[in-house]
Amino acid sequence: MVDVLAAVGARAPVPAVPASGPVSDALYARLSAEQVAELEAAVEGNVKQMYDELPVEDRRRLLVSAAAFYRAEGPLATMNLTAAEPPEDVHAMARGPLAVGGDLGMADFVVQALEDAGVRVPAGGTVLDFGCSSGRALRPIAAWRPDLECLGCDPNEAAIAWAAAHLPMARFFPSPIDPPLELADASVDVVYAISIWSHFAAAPALRWLAEMHRVIRPGGALLLTTHGLDTFATYVRGELMNRGLMAAGVDRMLREGIHFLDVFGEAGDWGVKDEGWGNSFLLADWLVEHATPQWTVRLLRRGRLDGNQDAYVLERCA
Repeated sequence: MVDVLAAVGARAPVPAVPASGPVSDALYARLSAEQVAELEAAVEGNVKQMYDELPVEDRRRLLVSAAAFYRAEGPLATMNLTAAEPPEDVHAMARGPLAVGGDLGMADFVVQALEDAGVRVPAGGTVLDFGCSSGRALRPIAAWRPDLECLGCDPNEAAIAWAAAHLPMARFFPSPIDPPLELADASVDVVYAISIWSHFAAAPALRWLAEMHRVIRPGGALLLTTHGLDTFATYVRGELMNRGLMAAGVDRMLREGIHFLDVFGEAGDWGVKDEGWGNSFLLADWLVEHATPQWTVRLLRRGRLDGNQDAYVLERCA
């Protein structure tokens, strides 16, 4: 009998992505030689150690982040970034010295995935960060492309309130647990949703996919990430979950296409409670079967996000 967990754990790990990317590189390119020298002189301690260990071509993202961490006003103004940082009682998906000015790694991931799929947001276009928390990825994207109308929504109202008060480069609004959003039909060019469909049970996953089809214009794109077999491979290799639970999850995912676990219970996820929000694991077959023919799959990369979550770019058909 085949040991399913052993087979999953034996999947080849996804290669690491570069420590820079299109957003970081574009922001870095705005800095003068003097500003680069200023930031290089400012880095110290653990940040300096990280900087020294990176290849020269991969240091750009760290220096851009360092401008916010060290409150370097000149470089921040040049790059159109802000060092505003949510307090500990406000939800944020990333913290620490490399996340003070926003999550550049996530912004690079979003833009690179879209570029790999052949998607470019048109001049003056509209981008929606669906499930934006306190704006970690949207703020560097807005700095990178100030011509865009940047929108962010999330059901965590405290995070949205903080972002709306401190990040004027985008418009933030709370999203409901169930559709619809307060957006007009075909009003958005690109939506990205980082680790959102990785938490939806089957029914809300399909309801929100239909809602994305409503708000995205024909020819526009949806980037989303999901847990899949590479997530279980990561769990197996790191012994991050009970083997019985993993075996049951892999079995159900292989049989039904999707496996859902209620991991938040009565407490909810930072107070946001919904029976359809937990941890979800799905096969590409399941998503593609339910997405087509309303969507065309422009990109599928297994484990693209941190070697863990699969990345999809879907184009909205007419």
